[in-house]
Amino acid sequence: MVISSYSPQLNPIEHLWKWLKDTVIANVFHQDRNDIAQAIARFMDDIHERPEEVLQRLGCAG
Repeated sequence: MVISSYSPQLNPIEHLWKWLKDTVIANVFHQDRNDIAQAIARFMDDIHERPEEVLQRLGCAG
């Protein structure tokens, strides 16, 4: 049996998930699932406009 530990610092996508949660989920009231889906879509559109910031947040750029 293999037991793996959780190491978000070794998995860059965890930074993107945290950014999404901080932006879309944390301290935000959504009316329904559709509202959440639209907020996620806006987040995705926004990060596509800022690739350098995405790379920086993922630890891939200086």
